[in-house]
Amino acid sequence: MGVSGEVPAAAAAYAAALREVVDGFLAVGGTQKKLADALHISPAALSRYLSGDRTAPYGFLRDLRAFLEERDLLWDEETGELLDALCGQAHAASGSPAVQLIQIREELTRLRGEQQEAKAIAETRLAVLEAQARELTGQLAQALDRARTAEGARALLEAQVREQDESLHHAQDYIREVEAELSEQREQARLLQLEVGVLRKQNQQLVEDQDRTVSGVSTQATSFEATLAARAARQATEAAAPTQQRRGQTASKDEILKPLASFPRLDTPTPTPTRPKPTGKPQNPHRPQPPAPEPMRAIRPGRDALAFLVLAAPVWPAGAAFAAGIRADPGPSVWKLIIAAVVALLATAIGCSGHLIVLEKYYSSRFVGVALQLIYTTPVVLIAGISVPLLSHTDDPVSHWLADVVGLL
Repeated sequence: MGVSGEVPAAAAAYAAALREVVDGFLAVGGTQKKLADALHISPAALSRYLSGDRTAPYGFLRDLRAFLEERDLLWDEETGELLDALCGQAHAASGSPAVQLIQIREELTRLRGEQQEAKAIAETRLAVLEAQARELTGQLAQALDRARTAEGARALLEAQVREQDESLHHAQDYIREVEAELSEQREQARLLQLEVGVLRKQNQQLVEDQDRTVSGVSTQATSFEATLAARAARQATEAAAPTQQRRGQTASKDEILKPLASFPRLDTPTPTPTRPKPTGKPQNPHRPQPPAPEPMRAIRPGRDALAFLVLAAPVWPAGAAFAAGIRADPGPSVWKLIIAAVVALLATAIGCSGHLIVLEKYYSSRFVGVALQLIYTTPVVLIAGISVPLLSHTDDPVSHWLADVVGLL
């Protein structure tokens, strides 16, 4: 469309709406040149868009909206929708195929953008729905688990209720049995009370009868006591007469049984030998007894001498290797010498301890002096193993080899 031609009504309305929006930017101190530079178009093209000689595309509207929003200028939804509608009408009313082609392309682009947005929104909503579905599935599984648990608890409670009902029935039966027994006991107690009342009456009647016969009974008791006294005197006189005769009979009986006294009687129990009474202060059974002494180990000179040699053997090589390390030039480091000295002293201590264990049985014998001397020889062996290689002027091949083996050279 040329400048000299007549502007269609749709294009004019579209241009008027654009000018209204741009006037807001110009009112705050902006210029058309700044706006054209920001939108990456020429000022002439911007003037044609505002005058209606050219129809502004949708891309111009998007860039213009972004530019104005960065400067906090108002751009409400109604203005945007109005400009989109006017832009579409202006492009449709234009007779230029190029303008219509641009409008169709921009419309396709817009529709594709809306489709992408709708697709993204749909995917987002689908993801949310899937998450909600998974959450609801988990909640359903939990609810089912709780339902199964509740069902098991209900079955358990029903079983407990049945057991308690049975226990209650048994308790009721037992209560009825106890009440029946209690009724029987009450009836028996009532009968016993009646019998006790009858016996009390009979006893009272007997007591009254005895009180009436007391006088006659006392007279009979006096005559009975006199009779008993006379009978006792007669029996005492008869018992004093045959005493001598019974003594003679007893002596003759002893003479007859005397020869049979040497035979053991079957009815006589065998006497149990009595334990002699301990003399002195009795021991306290709760007092701890001293430990039993250990038996003395047998003295074996051959095996003990071999053990002594085996225990003393490492001492000499340790001292010789330490001496060879000291004499070496260049010698080992101080730490190696310290470690070698510690090893030599440890071998000496082990040898002495072994000698103490082997020669312990000699302390209580006549060889106690020999045992102590053998123990004291272990440090002497170490001193000799160190001093002899040091004082000798020739190198000892054995000590040199030992020092090389242990890493001192």
